[in-house]
Amino acid sequence: MIPQALRVALPSLTNEFISIVKLSSLVSVISLTEILMVGQRLYSQNFLVMETMAAVAFYYVLIVTVFDFLLKRLEVFLDVGQRKLRKAPGVEVLDGSAVPRPRPLPAGTGPALQATRLHKAYNNIEVLGAVSLAIQPGEVVSVIGPSGSGKTTLIRLLNGLERIDNGDIKVNGQPFIHLTRQGAQKPRLVEHSKHRLNIGMVFQSFNLFPHLSVLDNLLLAPRYHRLAPTAELRQQAFALLHKVGMLEHAYKYPQQLSGGQQQRVAIARALMMRPQIMLFDEPTSALDPEKVNEVLQVMEALAQEGITMVIVTHEMNFAFKVSDRIVFMEKGRVVCDDAPAALRAGQHARVQDFLKDVSLA
Repeated sequence: MIPQALRVALPSLTNEFISIVKLSSLVSVISLTEILMVGQRLYSQNFLVMETMAAVAFYYVLIVTVFDFLLKRLEVFLDVGQRKLRKAPGVEVLDGSAVPRPRPLPAGTGPALQATRLHKAYNNIEVLGAVSLAIQPGEVVSVIGPSGSGKTTLIRLLNGLERIDNGDIKVNGQPFIHLTRQGAQKPRLVEHSKHRLNIGMVFQSFNLFPHLSVLDNLLLAPRYHRLAPTAELRQQAFALLHKVGMLEHAYKYPQQLSGGQQQRVAIARALMMRPQIMLFDEPTSALDPEKVNEVLQVMEALAQEGITMVIVTHEMNFAFKVSDRIVFMEKGRVVCDDAPAALRAGQHARVQDFLKDVSLA
């Protein structure tokens, strides 16, 4: 919180400091008026008007030129948008082999991600009831449905961002989140946090750290978990940024990027942890229509690489194009779970009614 608070408070504090200094006797301002007054006093004594004023003009131009040059150099140095991408000696940032690959899935462990009878309520209002879902390795599953159907709640439960009220979640056949009951005691939530590293999350609202550059956003988590030496992590970060088309923006800050650019950075940040499973929570809903395709193209490329993905989306054409299965939810329950071809064929009446105004390519 402290870096973010400083980022907000520093401009006001700096302006206040400058005002206080100006009003004190600690600083003297040399302006054109003061220089002309000195020149007038001098030529009234020596009667050399032209020579004196020429010397005054020379000194004024000299002072202005030097200070203008120094201030411009300082401005360029501080402008992160003008910094060129620095490449460490011997590191090829465009080398595809540097892109971190997902961790290999254990053989014969069953579904990559399995949820059984998940239940969630807020203030005794049920938002998710008895939802079961199994995602096979390399499978792309899109979750669709009307607003308020529990899609976002489901994906946040799968990543452990929300506490389940009932049910259990497994990763690669191993327990991830479940409840244990002992007698009449209240159920206790048990989470095997080691599996968190196997799941990457891309949020609807980007959630990039505003006080960190694009590169530092990518390096933060892998450095914390010590996945590799810093030099190797930097090379991987550059390679991933190149993959999502953001290499030239490595030293910029999130506020200097468009929404589509920020979301592509968020995808690269999630991939830095080499997750086996990627979760997307409506990654394009906060974007302008013209920026949506930037993100969808990156996600489509990931789907073609065989990464296991669960996507909550309102982009129907994208969902039907890249998904192996589509899960339709309503009122906190799974209404249907089928292949896109079956949904196109109208085998599910409720889904057909939901898509009646959608023109599927």
